[in-house]
Amino acid sequence: MRALITGVAGQDGTILSTMLERDGHEVIGMIKPGTDTHTLTRYAPGITIIECDLADADAMTAAVVETAPDQIYNFGGISSIVESINNPEMTRAVNVGSVEAIIEGMRVLTQAGKAPRLVAAASGTIFEGVDRSPQTEAMEPAPKSPYAQSKAEVIAMLRSVREQEGLFATSAILYNHESPLRGEGFVTRKISMAVAKIAAGQQKVLELGDIEVARDWGWAPDYVNGMRLMLQAESPADYVLATGISHRLSYFISKAFGAVGITDWSDLVVSTADNQRKADTNLLVGDSRSAYINLGWRHTVDFDSMAAAMVAYDVELLVDPEALWLGF
Repeated sequence: MRALITGVAGQDGTILSTMLERDGHEVIGMIKPGTDTHTLTRYAPGITIIECDLADADAMTAAVVETAPDQIYNFGGISSIVESINNPEMTRAVNVGSVEAIIEGMRVLTQAGKAPRLVAAASGTIFEGVDRSPQTEAMEPAPKSPYAQSKAEVIAMLRSVREQEGLFATSAILYNHESPLRGEGFVTRKISMAVAKIAAGQQKVLELGDIEVARDWGWAPDYVNGMRLMLQAESPADYVLATGISHRLSYFISKAFGAVGITDWSDLVVSTADNQRKADTNLLVGDSRSAYINLGWRHTVDFDSMAAAMVAYDVELLVDPEALWLGF
């Protein structure tokens, strides 16, 4: 089996590449030109890397046709809500345009007698404007940010092509999912790194925004496995992947400091205006009953263990910057 993964150098791409190589599959990873792949290739040494600008539709389509994958995992795109607000047109061009190009490549392969399957990583933020929770696949999206709007548009597009053209094209509506491989720009990883440094005497305080914001946070390897199950299913469908449990960020902070033996962290965390988001919601909680029933999917790691694992790895990295995390 040959898999093509866009945005392969991120958390989900690295985890998936490692899983697929372990299972003996051929992995082709697509990256933005100039992306650092040092970490990725240490986890998946057999991976083939190709460079492609996601906004270049012709190049994207050609890459799909030339690699002729059995499975396509679309993880690439603009994922920062702030960046999407600052660059709405580029966000749509990248996040929606790249999927349109992938679909075009799948059409060419299908005409040649192949049967490629696609799962595109969508986001629970498509429900950021709803007034009730939990959310299911059947709920009407209410996106506010350009990022969420682009994901909602992708979901609608893929639903259309599978219903009208019979392509195996699905969307994984992913809620927040973390691991020690989470990018340093994400708040949970920012916390785990800071906690490790504070415990080691290398940092004095952790600066954050609103620590009472709540999210449905899960374990990233579980969500990657969920997307694999989606492509192994008999028929294509969109699925919400979430835990169904909401936690406040302050609880993650407490568990992270607790992992290094610090119980009183009140003077170690400072809320600053620069880190505040203008608007937020605490209603984003996913209902994954459909994935449980139809895919047999489960989330396997609880919130406390997730926080402890992230801190433990960042503590290890302070001693050995080349340490690998193989807890999945």
